[in-house]
Amino acid sequence: MMQVHTAELMVTRESRECSAVSPPEDELVSRVLRGEEAAFTEIVALFQNRLFNFVRSRVRNRELAEDITQEVFVKAYYNLDRLRDPARFKCWLFSIAHNHLRDLARRRKIETVDTEESGIEHYVDKATPQSVDDRERTAAMVRTALSRLKPEQREILVLCDIEGMAYKEISQAMGIPLGTVQSRIFYARRRLKEVLTDEMGFAGEEI
Repeated sequence: MMQVHTAELMVTRESRECSAVSPPEDELVSRVLRGEEAAFTEIVALFQNRLFNFVRSRVRNRELAEDITQEVFVKAYYNLDRLRDPARFKCWLFSIAHNHLRDLARRRKIETVDTEESGIEHYVDKATPQSVDDRERTAAMVRTALSRLKPEQREILVLCDIEGMAYKEISQAMGIPLGTVQSRIFYARRRLKEVLTDEMGFAGEEI
């Protein structure tokens, strides 16, 4: 592997909001493995917002979440030659993030009561409130409801509902059986609905 300049991997709010048309990740991974260092910068641009949202589902502090996101990319870079199938890069990247967060939680007891706005918008759109005020009220309720879920419930909802990963991919990324994935998603969605309806008087459609 070639030398990586970590300064080029810095994850900031401004860079997360930038969008660019990028080649598929498997092509980018292959280019990095051929020695094209710049291709990894494209991988970061392609995945940084999604990876940050995933990390943010577990980490309260935004700056810490940005640091962890960068650490995950650096780990991925230095271990990229271990990835046998470039087409599985996304699943592999989130697996690194999941394991890194688990290790940090074990050592530092990281916990979150916050959720990134893009995740909240997914559930607000599902609830289909009509006016701007309705959307803002719904977003506030969803934000609070998500904060009351267990960290592993928020994590799996991000992967399933927001990232759109298949159950098998989630199973591989989190290192848990397929049946456990299905069970966690079921109970996480049920708990989210319970908090919204029973505790907060939410009257929207199915979440």
